[in-house]
Amino acid sequence: MKNKIYPPEFFRLCVAALLFFFSFNLVIPELPTMLREVGGYQYLGWIIPAFSASALIARPLSGWVTDNIGRKFTLIVGCVFCVLAGFFYPFVGTVFGFLLVRVVHGFSTGFTPTGFTAYTADIIPASHRGRAMGWQGIFNNAGTSLGYGLGAVIALHLGRNYLFAISGGFAVIALLLFATLPETLPPERIKIKPSLKWKRLIYIPTWRPGILMLLVCISLGSVLTIMPDYTTSLGFSNKGLYLTWYISFSLLFRLVSGRISDSLGRAWSIAIGSGLQVFAMWVLIASPSPYFFYISAVLYGIGQGFNAPSLFAWAGDLGGTEHRGKSISTLFISLEIGIIIGGLISGYWVSAWGGTYENVFLFNAIAFALAFGFSVYFIKYPSKPDDDPESKIGLSSI
Repeated sequence: MKNKIYPPEFFRLCVAALLFFFSFNLVIPELPTMLREVGGYQYLGWIIPAFSASALIARPLSGWVTDNIGRKFTLIVGCVFCVLAGFFYPFVGTVFGFLLVRVVHGFSTGFTPTGFTAYTADIIPASHRGRAMGWQGIFNNAGTSLGYGLGAVIALHLGRNYLFAISGGFAVIALLLFATLPETLPPERIKIKPSLKWKRLIYIPTWRPGILMLLVCISLGSVLTIMPDYTTSLGFSNKGLYLTWYISFSLLFRLVSGRISDSLGRAWSIAIGSGLQVFAMWVLIASPSPYFFYISAVLYGIGQGFNAPSLFAWAGDLGGTEHRGKSISTLFISLEIGIIIGGLISGYWVSAWGGTYENVFLFNAIAFALAFGFSVYFIKYPSKPDDDPESKIGLSSI
């Protein structure tokens, strides 16, 4: 990799993002058990959606802050919320308190990912943006995978309070690293007293990747909600096993998918990814066994490795410098809505409505099939050059 394409700030950003994702994912495998202990198992479906609903509220504001106050400020604000959540988790004793802390924690992901995605799009040429998002995804998912894999282990051997303290500590380190980065928003665009107009918080040209993001994230919300319990039902002791496997294979295919995204187009990469994830869900439906469990995790991870970099690169392309934060935050809004839908339906289906895991996986497969269909449609009928701010630099094929 050449420094003129991937400057040192990019790798510093990626390391800080890894620590940030490690911090907030570290606690997730323990949350279902914690919710049971405070008498709220019937609210299992709210573990992820409460987090995502908060992030959803924060997303439009984070895009506005990113475009008007600065990328760096957005990065730091998100880390502050992550630190606060790590401090308050040990004091939770009620269902309301649990959900309230999840809301605080959700604000962290409402801000920081918008900031570092816009930052990456600022400093990387459009012709390499898919690959850059792939690299960033490797660091993000490495942090997520390590968090899922180590969270239950740390809680088991050190105790839950140490788990929360470690989570908050890594958020502090991420904050300090983000603080060393130079601002990439041009000085003339930074407004000392910016005017907040709600009607300008959504970037409509991002609707194509937004639809696809919503559909693929329905399954993500479902997986994050029910997979810890489904994993133990198959006899595994590590609640984060499926998540660790899928994230690990997602890492392996990020750079391959980035090259396909940069050369063939964003929609092509997403068609490949969503198609593989249809099969990932079908495998779980066909046979609820440990062998097929691993096959599904691998297919799901490869599909995610194709989907995520392309979707974020697409949003970065469409926004240009002026609207990049708003474009990316709009995409994140779709992400949060998808996670909320998937988390609520799957959680209530299993814990309150007496449904089976197989029915949840079928629901996920249908969402992925729709994403595949839309991707094929966008390949056949690409956006007009006038709709793409960066079409003049070779990205009109998306």
